[in-house]
This record gives sequence, structure tokens and C-alpha cells, in this order.
Amino acid sequence: MASLPDTDTIDLLRTRARHHAEHFTLPLRDRNWRGKTGEHAGTGSGSSLDFQDHRVYLPGDDPRHINWQAYARSGQYSLKLYREEVRPVVEILFDISGSMFADQPKAIRSLELLFFAIASAEFSAAMVSLFLLKDRRWKLIPRPTYSGQAWLAEIGTDQVTESSLPPNVAEAPLKPRSLRVLVSDLLYPAEPDSLLRALTREGGKGLVLAPFAETEEDPPWRGNCEFADTESRILHHRRVDSSLLLRYRTAYRDHFARWKAASRRYQVPLGRIPSTGSFEESLRSEALPSGVIQLS
Repeated sequence: MASLPDTDTIDLLRTRARHHAEHFTLPLRDRNWRGKTGEHAGTGSGSSLDFQDHRVYLPGDDPRHINWQAYARSGQYSLKLYREEVRPVVEILFDISGSMFADQPKAIRSLELLFFAIASAEFSAAMVSLFLLKDRRWKLIPRPTYSGQAWLAEIGTDQVTESSLPPNVAEAPLKPRSLRVLVSDLLYPAEPDSLLRALTREGGKGLVLAPFAETEEDPPWRGNCEFADTESRILHHRRVDSSLLLRYRTAYRDHFARWKAASRRYQVPLGRIPSTGSFEESLRSEALPSGVIQLS
């Protein structure tokens, strides 16, 4: 069942995210961009102060870029080319599966990661899109909407889904060559390859911020327990002994080992973010070393 913080806490998380974005950033400097005019280096030629190359002057070229010193030496017109400045395109894919909000600390950390990704992208003057993902459904949230709280009603407690379905990244209308930031706990049995391929299609660059609760790694289950599936809401009873706990821990560890191996194959940095500790401490534990985020 979804466990959302109250509206005052959500406002506080959004305010803190802008502070975090002054110290940490998405890795926007690590690639060249194509798009509208902005502050980041592009792949074409433009009018910034970053000199790139020379070429022969052609009719119709801007005469302001003629290299007059070279003309005085050679008698031939040539142009100075400068690297194009463009606005990055950042598409944030937020998994709203029930497991992301299974308890209050994890719900808060999930929202902190979302608000940080938005604040970091906007701080870099990027064009930002937010997609909500749940099983096979996706929904684009316009900027005026995601700056408020009404869209959080999408994270409802009445939507029963199949627990085995991963977020449907493949059908979301992502822009070519964008930076795709997936915020998801990755708690579904599907293999990671199809999702990671979708994150990198059409020249895109993928990142994964994966919040987790420590009780997922080492659950306090003992004896006769009642379990509720966070997606399907199906209840079942099970007696938990030491051998079952060992099998669970092994499966959990192997699951994320496969994700990390696949993320290296697809060159999609992945950072698992604990729900305990301060937000800054949680980022430094794995997100910063893995390259999912950088220091500003």
C-alpha cells in the first residue's frame, strides 16, 4: 500500500532538492548535445566563445565569423567555427509501483530522488519531461503540473496490477539523444536487458537511481508471517525459517548483481540509494562512485 508523506513534508523535500542540486548534479557535462540554444556544448557549430575549427568561407555565411588575420596572410576568406551551445533534454522516468512507497522512509527517499533529478536538470537549464510509469502504463506530466502536488494522486492505493510487470519504458515517447533518468527500485523479476535497451534507444543516455530499504536486504521475518504483495494486494501466509531467509537473501543479492552487470554492458550507470541516513550520505554511498551523479 502506498505510504506518501504529507503535503508539508513534500514541500520541504522539494525545497531541499534545490539545495542538493547546488552540490550534486546529473552527469550532463559528459556528452555533446543537439537541440535549442543553451549553455552546454553541442555537436554542431554555433556562436559560443568555444573555438572549434576553421573552414573556407561560402556565400551566405555570417561575415562576422571571417578570420581577418588569416585573410591578411593568405588573401583567402575563412571562417572561425565555434562549438554550438544547446539545452540538454532530460527525461525523468518515475516508477510509481507500490513497492516504491511500501514504507515511509522509502517513499521519502523515492520522492527526494525525483525532486533532485528535476531540480538538477532545471538548474542546468535543461528541457525537462516527467513520465510516470506503472506496469504497462505511462503518463506524461507537464511542467506546470509536476511543480505542484496534484499529480501525486496518480500514486493511488486502488490500482491493482501484476507484480511481475516492469515499467514500460519501451513505449514511452522519449526524444532522441536525451538523458533518461529512471527512478525505480527495480523490484520485478524481468531481466534487465529489455529495459536498459529502451533507455539507450535512439542515441539516448540512461541513468538509474534505485532507492531501497534495508529491510529488503535483511528482512525481519521470523516464524508464521502474513505477506501482502505491494502490487496485486494478494495476501498469503508463510512460515519463515532460517533456510527460507537464506534463499531470499541469495536471490535478492543475485538479482541486483545481474542488474549491475547488465548496466555495465549497456553503459547505463546504476546507483542504489539507501532510504536510511541523510540524502547527501545516501548519494555518496554508491551514486557518486558509480557516476550516476557528479559533484557540482
